[in-house]
Amino acid sequence: MNWTDAAAGTAIGAAGLLLAALGTALAVQRLRHDARLRRLRAHGLTAEAEVLETYTSTHRHTETRQVHTDRRAVLGFRTADHLPVRVEDDGDTPRAVGDRIEVRYLPGRPEDALPADTVDRPRHVAALGALTGAAALLLAGALVAAFGTALATGGDLF
Repeated sequence: MNWTDAAAGTAIGAAGLLLAALGTALAVQRLRHDARLRRLRAHGLTAEAEVLETYTSTHRHTETRQVHTDRRAVLGFRTADHLPVRVEDDGDTPRAVGDRIEVRYLPGRPEDALPADTVDRPRHVAALGALTGAAALLLAGALVAAFGTALATGGDLF
């Protein structure tokens, strides 16, 4: 085994580990989001919110050079304790200033409120797709890391 194989194997193994870490991070993020939605459905309090302002956020993807525009709305509501709260809605539903919508929030965390239509929307297909993609990244990363380790150590893959 020469040093170039060892260096290449180490680099490939590190890239595989990064890919596996990305897959794990995406899975954890998705599972946390789904758990948040379940908590809001089960224990969330409701309030009527008013759309206080709307705006768009535009950004360009560096790799594809495509421009993407997100619609956002600032919602204002009062908690059951009459505390004023402002939250941002970056959901898919278009909103207009003055619209009144229902929001759900957890007691003690009203700043994490979400519109009720976002919380109640079925997401089984999206969740399954996201977790499948994350699992594929994890598996691909593990395979690439194994290949890199075998190349770096001069060992056999199987």
